[in-house]
Amino acid sequence: MNTTFLLAPALLSTGVVYGTDVFFAIAGKKAAAASRDASVADLLGHTHRVADKRMPFIGVTSLVTTLLYALTSGRLLWPGVALVLLLGHLALYLSIAKPINARLTSAAVQGTTPTDTRALQVRWDGIIGYRAVLLTLAMLALIGEALAR
Repeated sequence: MNTTFLLAPALLSTGVVYGTDVFFAIAGKKAAAASRDASVADLLGHTHRVADKRMPFIGVTSLVTTLLYALTSGRLLWPGVALVLLLGHLALYLSIAKPINARLTSAAVQGTTPTDTRALQVRWDGIIGYRAVLLTLAMLALIGEALAR
């Protein structure tokens, strides 16, 4: 069975998440650190409000197509590595980033600035580099698999 068709959406969807997190690790983190708390709370709160509705579909597509490719292709090494890395990324997102996103989103919708905005952003920034590295390695594993085909 030719399962190569699953590799394209795995790469593309993982690439979207990868690009988003790498951007924030390189540029967004530095910009937020230089911004006023009210600006951080408002802009990032609304950014998370939109992204947390739209990005799950892309993330689920990444996980599901990578899993299906690994299971149906009989090629477990690189897709399996990619899947473990994607699950690690998801764990960091769900346990640390998502609760912070929810706090900033709520504040932005209400037009308020949390008193701990800076601490929230520092905590969020503290894992974005790890998330970007996990996604970089997942992309490399998927690209390696595609080249091996």
